[in-house]
Amino acid sequence: MKSIWYITRKFPPSRGGMQLLSARIAGALGALRPLTLVRWRRGQWGLPLFLAWALLRLCAGLLRCRVRVLLLGDPVLSVLALPARWAGVPVAVVVHGLDISYRRFGYPAYLRSFFHGRFDTYFCISRFVRDELVRSGIDPARCVLAHPGVDAAACCEPSLADAPRLLILGRLVRRKGALWFVEAVMPMLPDAVMLDIVGDGPERAALERAIVDAGLQARVRLWGDVDDAEKARRLAACDLALMPNRRVDGDPEGFGLVALEAAMSGRYVLAADLEGLRDALADPALGRLLPEADARAWSEAIVAELSDRAALRERGRGARAYAAERCSWPGMAQRYAERLDALG
Repeated sequence: MKSIWYITRKFPPSRGGMQLLSARIAGALGALRPLTLVRWRRGQWGLPLFLAWALLRLCAGLLRCRVRVLLLGDPVLSVLALPARWAGVPVAVVVHGLDISYRRFGYPAYLRSFFHGRFDTYFCISRFVRDELVRSGIDPARCVLAHPGVDAAACCEPSLADAPRLLILGRLVRRKGALWFVEAVMPMLPDAVMLDIVGDGPERAALERAIVDAGLQARVRLWGDVDDAEKARRLAACDLALMPNRRVDGDPEGFGLVALEAAMSGRYVLAADLEGLRDALADPALGRLLPEADARAWSEAIVAELSDRAALRERGRGARAYAAERCSWPGMAQRYAERLDALG
């Protein structure tokens, strides 16, 4: 029996936004159409091994006429499209952002050889990604906008008796803006405002130093990399979720799934007005976009939101209602299924 073959190098238990998206594509799309999943679950170290193993499995499937259409999890896997094209099987790829902007180790040459113009469909997680592809010369008719969805989450109201809490959730890298926020914005906020930072990454040591240098040890807590249950507790404890991203050449924010996770948890979001975050907060029901790297604008917006925490809680309920109605994984999977059906 022929099926959609979905090959991905990013899959749980390895953690991250791409891993979550891959798992949801596999589950939700597999519920709609016959799907064969070929996945790598052990991080980046074994990628060459995975490519060889996936190639062997794909070729065996092609020889047995089991592949209806090939869907690759990201452009790094583009070389695997070659045997499918030779066999006359349609090919599609999911594009996230960094996977087309990375500029090191000959990767742009790899994309020119195996990615640009080589796919029947490019599934773009945001308008930013779609526009980047079109600017690179890819036919707009081949670019399909397919926003990620979000899981339903338990919704817990923050206690208005506690000190107001902010939350930054994500990998500690420069583009996420946590270090900038601690250095530039936290000192401008009232002393009663607390900040939780959930995540780990190369900027952790710099963040620890910045917290000490600014005397913020009592107001800022670094939680590190936590499990899903603790992440849910941090979302439940906060009044306001923040995405203070910075523009970094070669490292764009393709979408901003954290914004939808926060909304589904009943939390209003403030995010930087750039790149894929504009899609994540496309509707004002979910949150507000603020000027990138404008500390005064951020501090004033936060103070204004926290000035009426009951009203902020009501906005959080509205964000949850919007996310639950319009940002589902089944809806995303339906867009994938319809486009893949049109291919073959």
